[in-house]
Amino acid sequence: MTRNAFQKVCLLIILLFTSAMSSAQTLTYQWVEVFDDLSIQDLRALPKSHWQTITTEKNLNKGFSDGAFWVKLELSPQSFNQMLEIAYPLLDEVSIYWERGGEIIEAHHTGDSLPFNSRPINHRNFVFSVPTVNDSVIAWIRVHTSGSVQVPITVSSSIQFLADEQVGFGWQAMFFGIVAALALYNFILFIIVRQSTYLWYVLTVLITSLVQLNFKGLLFQFLWPDWPLLNQYFTVSAVGAALFFTLTFAMNFLSVRQFSIGGDRALNTFRYMALLLVVYGIVGSYQLGIVMVSGLAALVTPAAWIVGLLVWRRGQVLAGFYVLAWTPLLLGHLALAVSKLGLAPIGAFTEFVPQAGVALEAILLSFALAYRINIERQKRQQAQALALKTQREANLTLEARVMERTEELQKVNDKLKAVSLTDGLTQVANRRRFDEKLDEEWTRLIRSEQELSLIIIDIDYFKKVNDTFGHLAGDDCLVAVSNLINNEVKRTEDLLARYGGEEFAVLLPTTTSDEAMLIAERIRQAVELSPITTSQDIAPIKLTISLGVATLIPDQNARCQNLIKFADEALYSAKASGRNRVVVANYEK
Repeated sequence: MTRNAFQKVCLLIILLFTSAMSSAQTLTYQWVEVFDDLSIQDLRALPKSHWQTITTEKNLNKGFSDGAFWVKLELSPQSFNQMLEIAYPLLDEVSIYWERGGEIIEAHHTGDSLPFNSRPINHRNFVFSVPTVNDSVIAWIRVHTSGSVQVPITVSSSIQFLADEQVGFGWQAMFFGIVAALALYNFILFIIVRQSTYLWYVLTVLITSLVQLNFKGLLFQFLWPDWPLLNQYFTVSAVGAALFFTLTFAMNFLSVRQFSIGGDRALNTFRYMALLLVVYGIVGSYQLGIVMVSGLAALVTPAAWIVGLLVWRRGQVLAGFYVLAWTPLLLGHLALAVSKLGLAPIGAFTEFVPQAGVALEAILLSFALAYRINIERQKRQQAQALALKTQREANLTLEARVMERTEELQKVNDKLKAVSLTDGLTQVANRRRFDEKLDEEWTRLIRSEQELSLIIIDIDYFKKVNDTFGHLAGDDCLVAVSNLINNEVKRTEDLLARYGGEEFAVLLPTTTSDEAMLIAERIRQAVELSPITTSQDIAPIKLTISLGVATLIPDQNARCQNLIKFADEALYSAKASGRNRVVVANYEK
């Protein structure tokens, strides 16, 4: 923020305080709290002894109460139009009855539990036009709310009201502009640096500013004017979320756990309490929720400030910025909390200092985050310089070791490759190696236009072996069958692979269909005539196999999977026709 802009902000704040304290006339009025649903006629009949007197300079602030409050305000005739404003938009029910000459001449019923258009004047606060300028009138005002009972009444001329509104709305617009700009700026930083601290800051600034704008009635006016029910659920949950994000940001920004375990535990406890209040604000009582969240805010704010001081003393440089930024926010939040609890009178200080504290805190913390980037850049530069030095030293010895390690790595890689292409049980090629070999041979034989044969083998009734003798015996059978098959595959270019559970595949390049059938028959006989001796204490197991044979001349317009398809169909025929036999694929299907 430039110096000129900062001066303008200060000037606007001074104007705001000046207008808030001097624009409205100070009046004396009477108030009473009732717990019965009295009509206006019953109220007018109450004896004077029931009423208490207060001035508009002090304002009515009774904290949390289940009763309804009635205010009796007598206005003398003036030579100008007057406006009566209740500058607290979170009141559930607000009714005003205008009496002149002993008769009720006008009545209005509004509140934030009713749609926004129930207000006679479209304004974030409750504003009413005094119905006469020639006669004395009495305003009978009824207020009932489940939240904090605050009835800040001002009466001013319509001209002065409009002048004050310019300043007040200008401050709200400037406040929103400040926090929106800072949130956008730091969100861009988060995208660039990918550090969660910046995201927590953005969420803190956004939700805190929304809470402040909600307290000023702007969210109801502009976001959900036709949904007053949202007012009941938003405030407690939003304040709880603001506390949660604020504490999470503080813990990340200050690295509290590194400097103070106790401080980290305290803030973490408050953080989870705030999270519970977010949920409670949706499902629980609004009155109890606002009491609890106001009390928690009154505890959290000084606690975070004290933790900031503690970690600053222990060497956290950024904590100095944090304490400086947190001080105005501390004052603002404490003013807001004690005001909601009815422990302090309502005034310009309690109404505008919280927003000013949020704005100043957001600005100062934004500077702190920028300074943090500078610190981290310096640390990275130092780390890079150290890394370069270390790398140069390492390079002096690395080259000598490279040649020595290269051979070792090559051996390890060869072993790893062999393992990745070998079936762990039978130690023959696995399915992956089979697929690679099939693609290689298919591509190679396209050019030479020679046959490629495939035998797919399945052990008959293998499930029965597992069920009868156990899986260990079944594994022994698989190993033995793979060895018997391998003994019949003579050429180095042929490949035996374990194709599936109890299935094997033999790939025979440059082999005719008749040759492949002879090899398949030798394999079938070898298995049939060789009972399997297992490591289990059982008699040798007699096994048979079914074999499907297919032969194709590879064609660039055909797929190698066709060879598998034909061999698989032949295997299916062998099993369907009685097992323990060789079937050659029928290509005329």
